[in-house]
Amino acid sequence: MKIILASQSPRRKALIEQMGMKDYEIIVSQITEKMDSNLEIEEQVKQLSYQKAKVVFDQTKGDRIVIGADTIVEKNKRIYGKPKDREEAQTMLKQLKNSRVNVITGMTVLMQNQGKTIEQVDSTTTEIYIKDMTEKEIEKWLNTGKAMDKAGAFTIQDEFCVYIEKIVGDHNAAIGLSTSKLYDIISKMGGKV
Repeated sequence: MKIILASQSPRRKALIEQMGMKDYEIIVSQITEKMDSNLEIEEQVKQLSYQKAKVVFDQTKGDRIVIGADTIVEKNKRIYGKPKDREEAQTMLKQLKNSRVNVITGMTVLMQNQGKTIEQVDSTTTEIYIKDMTEKEIEKWLNTGKAMDKAGAFTIQDEFCVYIEKIVGDHNAAIGLSTSKLYDIISKMGGKV
């Protein structure tokens, strides 16, 4: 069965490959990401993951599994998405340093098998404890150029790992995709990983 990842994230691509999926396709969903403030934060993230998967699912045919995902950072009910520019990234990091934040990853799996469509939407919340950071340390991280395409302007891998004090929950979900949940969902749907 064809597997399609509805994401251009190199981190999600790496996680898919860690699971042993080598024969898959990437089709990026071209949706405008809009958060629905009437929904709880977890529901918003799940909705975005569903929209991404559904657009790609509707563009494709045949027996297939489409995987969509979205990740946000939340602190005190405030959502931190991808920064628009360096200044916003710096502001985010100043607000997130020396605190516990939640990294919430929504994931949608849509499968069509012999004309039958099955869908599963889920989310995973991982607690990340970020150390205090000096202005110089924030600038050093920003100078890597890796903050701009990350929710909250940080990542738990790469050079930023030295500022992560503790992770409680699903490490891979915090990177961008819960591989254990994805495996379970596909297995329950009757697909093979």
